[in-house]
Amino acid sequence: MSTAANRAHRSVEDLAPADRDRLEQAHRRLRQSAERYEQFLGGVLVPNDATPVHSADTMAVAQAEVQAAEDNLWQLRAELLGWERPPWAPRATQVTAWMSDEDQIYDES
Repeated sequence: MSTAANRAHRSVEDLAPADRDRLEQAHRRLRQSAERYEQFLGGVLVPNDATPVHSADTMAVAQAEVQAAEDNLWQLRAELLGWERPPWAPRATQVTAWMSDEDQIYDES
């Protein structure tokens, strides 16, 4: 059983300011990397407009950063809050609306 599973679930409000800052920084990193990745998710194709073409290498680097940022955020959630990533949760690179209701607190900073 993991360390987080042995720990009672906590809320963000229970954290010390330094730990809350760590969590906020991890969340900010994920938000920023996901925003940079959005260009690769496609969009509306307009007739007679050029179709955007992206480098597969550039896309892979952006995707790896989103995944690393997401992994870091979940690691901190487990360490600080006792939250485990649900096995059914899709990766941030697979969805456009990746924020959960619990993440709304970070929009206030």
